[in-house]
Amino acid sequence: MANESGAGVTRVALDHQIPVANAILTVENEQQARARIDEKGRDAARVAVEMALLLEELG
Repeated sequence: MANESGAGVTRVALDHQIPVANAILTVENEQQARARIDEKGRDAARVAVEMALLLEELG
């Protein structure tokens, strides 16, 4: 499942020529998701802001 979701995110980025940050959690159960969600969410937000700033700088 993880490879398929990653491929889908990549396909969207390529098809629409836009950067897409992948923050999909791959977990076995809800407990694992809850343990990882805060850090993953912060990382995803940081990447989104950095990508937006870079696009603005390049554009």
